Amino acid sequence: MKYLKYFGMLAIIGLLFACSDDDETLIPSDQDLFPAKTNSEIDLKLRELYSPYNTIVEYRYIKNFLDDDWYSITPAKEELVIPMGNFLIDFWVKPLEVGSSTDFVAANFPKKIILVGSTAKQLDGTRVLGQAEAGTLIRYTEVNDFDLSKSAWINMQLNTAFHEYAHILHQTFKMPNEYRQVTPDSYTKNGWRAVRQNNAIERGMVSPYATNSVADDFAELFSHYIIESDDALNALLNDEVINTDPDKGPVTDPKEFLGIIKRNEGHAFIRTKLGIMKKFLSSVGFDLEKVREATQAKINE
Repeated sequence: MKYLKYFGMLAIIGLLFACSDDDETLIPSDQDLFPAKTNSEIDLKLRELYSPYNTIVEYRYIKNFLDDDWYSITPAKEELVIPMGNFLIDFWVKPLEVGSSTDFVAANFPKKIILVGSTAKQLDGTRVLGQAEAGTLIRYTEVNDFDLSKSAWINMQLNTAFHEYAHILHQTFKMPNEYRQVTPDSYTKNGWRAVRQNNAIERGMVSPYATNSVADDFAELFSHYIIESDDALNALLNDEVINTDPDKGPVTDPKEFLGIIKRNEGHAFIRTKLGIMKKFLSSVGFDLEKVREATQAKINE
């Protein structure tokens, strides 16, 4: 099971009382389906949008489709389901097709997409932004915050989308061993929560979550390369300049000097991984550069 989580500790007392008798938006844990299953206009439109990809989109609360340790789940608002469905098609699926083909995407696409209205919280305080299972199912949370004017919301959803799609690709086509060997001893497993961004870069990875495993390293590099702006991407890929000339400004202090050296070593690892990734994806008929171009064009419309 692959997770895309962001760490945010919540007070335990708040967790214990988050589901009160007065809050009608929270669904009892013993209720298996909400709202009732019907063949509504929403269902018909979702079928029209996603049948070319052989996938089912579910927006109701269905207990069996959610993690047992998710706490306090609110279903997606019905009026936001089709906008969310269109958003994923326009910002995620269509760019994937630009870099491959409709047939390629359809053949390598999750069988179920689950829309969750609220943030998914776990009792340890973890905020879950998205989740996938073995390339067959992707869950999107915070659908009820749908707002195309908010870049943070767009980036969160697209990071989930492209991260999880990367897992499908490396599971289907077998990640090359060459990628695994770039930084084989730098992964932290569940220790990623304690990793800071600069330390992740030093390890040769684009984010703290990328340090979790080589699979998540691959998925995070894939998603960040596609969705980050040019400036943000340059900061991940390019070496930092070390100023050692007193005539051009203050000399870098020894501690910062060492930090830059370590981060630049990490940038080199990231560039090596990106080159391996592009070559690997090209060999299976997927052009990462074209996907980035199409996604960035849509984000910047």
